[in-house]
Amino acid sequence: MEANKMYVSKQERDRRYEALRASMVKEDMPVLLVVGNGHATGSPIFSTGGFRYLTDFFIFSYYGLLLFFQKDDPIMLVPMELQETVAKKYSWIDDIRLNINYADTVARILKEKGLDKGKVGVISMESIPANTYLSLKEKLPEAQIVDGGSAMLRQRFIKSDEERKLLKRAAELNDGAYKEVLKKLKPGMKEYEVAGIIEGFHRGHGADKTFNLVFSGPFPVSPEGVLFQGLPWCPGHRTIEKGDSVHMEITNAYGGYWNQLVRIVAVGAENKALVRFHGAAVKIMQSVVANTKVGTTTAAMVGTMAEAAQTQGFTLTGPLGHFVGLDLIEGRVESTSDVVFNPGITAIIHPRIDDSRGANMLLWGQTYFMTEQGLACLNQTDDVLHTL
Repeated sequence: MEANKMYVSKQERDRRYEALRASMVKEDMPVLLVVGNGHATGSPIFSTGGFRYLTDFFIFSYYGLLLFFQKDDPIMLVPMELQETVAKKYSWIDDIRLNINYADTVARILKEKGLDKGKVGVISMESIPANTYLSLKEKLPEAQIVDGGSAMLRQRFIKSDEERKLLKRAAELNDGAYKEVLKKLKPGMKEYEVAGIIEGFHRGHGADKTFNLVFSGPFPVSPEGVLFQGLPWCPGHRTIEKGDSVHMEITNAYGGYWNQLVRIVAVGAENKALVRFHGAAVKIMQSVVANTKVGTTTAAMVGTMAEAAQTQGFTLTGPLGHFVGLDLIEGRVESTSDVVFNPGITAIIHPRIDDSRGANMLLWGQTYFMTEQGLACLNQTDDVLHTL
């Protein structure tokens, strides 16, 4: 990390600011309030990656606000002295104020700038605390406080070369963490020990954040007739036994940018049922890559998945994946999405498939970056189903 710089250049900052201000002019939006907090994953409506997108800085406790103006320099409000100190050293913002009376401060600033009677856009509306929102409505009675997300989210979907490098580094950390699991996982370990291997590698190699799900058990069904969990879950105290399968969503953010690798392994002995599911999942992914060209709609991609699943004797069900960047979920890969796969779009794709006997599995997936030539996989982990 260079002095007075976190991860992204000022040239990239200027590109973002210019594009966003052009959108604000079109929408007659003189100011945006951008919410930042420590929320790591979740729904796109709760996303707070916009704060980091405009500051190259992240809030790790409580929440912060960025006032982003169409014509003036931005102002950042932070809740703690430590965050003020670090933000002054590393962020793009020159005017940083320590203040938790956000509504009072925002109202005063907007009145000083003569912006208290027009549109005030909020990004993201669902993440702003209710008391702050209600106080703003009270203190700015003539302002129109509206959802301003549309001014920026589409812009964030298309990643730059600098963003691609950070996405690639996050992929390298996930690939490395998975290799560590393959070397160290053995019967007798707890699920949380598997998570510890993953998270230790992530943190030890510079990840900002790490979010990992681990689930173990007999696949596809236990001797007692309990179906294997269709999705990985928070790692628990269960002891991994010979004959189990261990399912993992391996996820980290580097420089704020998320990557995810979804894998499952057999423990102690080859699992023929798992081999069948794995083979189908890999062929579905291969079909997606082969058929996704510049201009492919998300709905068309989902159709490709469904057709490939049917060919393999399975039914496609959700979740299928999500668009990714500074938020782990910037939108869902689903048939109702209007996202078109143009260069710069980044998505985690992990189709979930069901068989005719009730077993289902979100089995296999990774993160892709759309280029002029098609989908490029950011992860370099191969498609081998390992038996440990």
